[in-house]
Amino acid sequence: MNSENKGAFIVVEGVDGVGKSTQLNLLKKRLANDGYDVVSIHFPNYDHESSYFVRQYLKGEYGTTDEVGPYTGSLFYALDRYEMSKHIRQSIAEGKIVICDRYTSSNMAHQGTKFEHSEERRGYFIWLDNLEFQMLNIPRPDQSIVLTAPKDAVLERLNAKTQSSAYVKKDIHESDSNHIERAIEVYDEMCQLFPKDFHRLECMRNKKILSINQIHDQLYETVQPHLPTANRAKGTVEILSPNSTAIKSDIEYVVKVDGHFVATPEGEEYLNDAVTSTTDNVYAFTEKLSPLTIAAAMARLSRRGDDMRITILDEFAAAAGKDEKLLQRVITAYGDDSVQQLVGQHVVVEDASNLLTKKLEWGRLASYLEQSTRYIYFDKKDKDGKYKYFTPTHFDKKTTKFYEDTMNAIFDGYSELVHKLTDYVQSNSDTPKDERDGAWKGATRAQACDAARPVLPVATKSTVGIYASGQALESLIMHLQSDDLPEANETGDKLLKQAREVIPTFLERADKPERGGATIAYNATTRKKVATIANNELPEQHAPETDAVTLTSFWPKNELDIVPNMLYEHSSLSLNDIKDNVSIWPISKKLSVFDAYMGERMNRRHKPGRAIETAHYSWDLVCDYGIFRDLQRHRIVDDLNWQLLTPRFGYETPQLIDAAGLNDLYEACFDASLKLYSALQAAGYELEAQYATLLGHKMRWKVTYNAREAFHLHELRTSPQGHPGYRKLVKEMHEKLCEVHPMLGTAMKFVNKGEDPELARLAAEKYTQFKLNQLQ
Repeated sequence: MNSENKGAFIVVEGVDGVGKSTQLNLLKKRLANDGYDVVSIHFPNYDHESSYFVRQYLKGEYGTTDEVGPYTGSLFYALDRYEMSKHIRQSIAEGKIVICDRYTSSNMAHQGTKFEHSEERRGYFIWLDNLEFQMLNIPRPDQSIVLTAPKDAVLERLNAKTQSSAYVKKDIHESDSNHIERAIEVYDEMCQLFPKDFHRLECMRNKKILSINQIHDQLYETVQPHLPTANRAKGTVEILSPNSTAIKSDIEYVVKVDGHFVATPEGEEYLNDAVTSTTDNVYAFTEKLSPLTIAAAMARLSRRGDDMRITILDEFAAAAGKDEKLLQRVITAYGDDSVQQLVGQHVVVEDASNLLTKKLEWGRLASYLEQSTRYIYFDKKDKDGKYKYFTPTHFDKKTTKFYEDTMNAIFDGYSELVHKLTDYVQSNSDTPKDERDGAWKGATRAQACDAARPVLPVATKSTVGIYASGQALESLIMHLQSDDLPEANETGDKLLKQAREVIPTFLERADKPERGGATIAYNATTRKKVATIANNELPEQHAPETDAVTLTSFWPKNELDIVPNMLYEHSSLSLNDIKDNVSIWPISKKLSVFDAYMGERMNRRHKPGRAIETAHYSWDLVCDYGIFRDLQRHRIVDDLNWQLLTPRFGYETPQLIDAAGLNDLYEACFDASLKLYSALQAAGYELEAQYATLLGHKMRWKVTYNAREAFHLHELRTSPQGHPGYRKLVKEMHEKLCEVHPMLGTAMKFVNKGEDPELARLAAEKYTQFKLNQLQ
């Protein structure tokens, strides 16, 4: 038994298929729960130079196992263990429990199958023991436990495992059932020859395989006498071998507690390696997850309301492959700013208010995804019994109470509204009962969410996934840090801190006084100066708008003026020379160029070339905030700006609310919002009063974009499955564009003007379900 001043070294052995991985994971969890610091190691280890020989050996690069022979193969494995020996010894000295999967005894069993006679095999055992524990001074385990089971049971389990499409063969012997049988026999022989070194743990009793928990209880009982009685603390799990994190399907990463998913110790262990923070609402990803896995998880968040870390554990951890290590690491002392564009980083901001989400998505040179208010019910309370809304931490107590009481009342109204609307839509559906499948439920749920979302406050919290280059991320951080809103400032600071955990070199100048500090000061100072002039010189005006869409300017006045730009790339003339030539052409010839450039478009993804980017349209728009949050995410635009949110532009009531007879409940939410907004303004919280506005409140914003972006925006945002609010707005924008540029407007042939959105959404849901079924 170990003294109180050091830890213990436990090895769990056995052939593949006997259940080692399951028992090791249970043992890790049990020891951590008991307060021990646990270090988990898996051999072979692939994180050092000596592992090269093992990798080549396992690939068969040196020949077959018979050609290589037991002594040479054993030397490769011994060097692999030697590289880890100092880490094992240090961990034991620090009082930690080191548990290991596959050690010297595994080497003895598998290589021992190559000897015909037991006397030769015993000589090999002694040679290997002397090599590792005497010559190389590799730590000897306090206890080596060998799990054993009948050959038939092991082979049956191993065969089922190797048939799995997710299974990756780890050893050159695993496809050889004869070798597995021989290894079982050698393990038995080792336990008989060296009973003090190897403890045999039978997984069968009375001709019946024991349950996983029964085997675990025996294992823990065997280990317990070797555990130190001191050094028990909070209980952590550390992984020394990257290979030990290879994902196994029998690991449980999340469990459901009181309706909420919670990470298990294995899940926490996984996240500790995958993200920079398992607790903060801002975090970045490490290289444990591949870019493809991260992108998939971010795409998933638009349809799932959990913390994204929970989503990763629940849906991606068991299926993700082991990431390849980078061949080179970046070094310090980079050149100009463009180097920052060479590194990309995924970051996530959890629990961002909808006011903050638009500030996060302000930059053009990054990609964003956020949770959708069209597919997720926002009426669920968190584990603390609170609705999903943001409360500023700097409010005084009286304001905080009134704020939260009002928010709770609005969310109560939303919850009642969205469920009654769902019942109404489903009970009034024309779809035959035998066709009311998952796609139908998704479509009707989306209809209810569309109609109910206007009563969600701008304070409603969401998750935003961001992918940005180092340069774009630095720009976003400085933009947030110069903002007047405290929530934005705090998030900018957190983004810088978490991103520096992963790409510190690319963000080293973000807060230096002469770099980031100067930029932040410049942004904040100029904005405040212009705001002061506007407040002093311009009157307030919140009268109801008669025209929600105003085309404030456009260029060119004659759309055929862009014909020279269409010809430019195919000519050797200057643009001015082409213009001179084209100016004397008849209209019919110009039209032929125009039509040829538009081409035969078969779907909305067939867009004309970049020559039409010379045509521009500037808009002044009034619409509800929900519509704005959908359209604001279009990146290829100019001059995107919006005014402070206010309830005083009014709101509209969706037809479905009228049809369901829920007007009183709907309007009560807006009345409560107006009272809270006024109270916050009166208390001096003018910026924070925006949190009280609802997604259905109208607001004013402006944007400029070119004709090529118009093809994308107008055709996408009028598609039948889109939200009826933005479909109506964009249709009106398209009509105004057609008035000034009729040929370009006509060429946007996939602008939808009349399909039933209910049927289109159902068709879209059914197509999604069809694609999923095809993949399965």
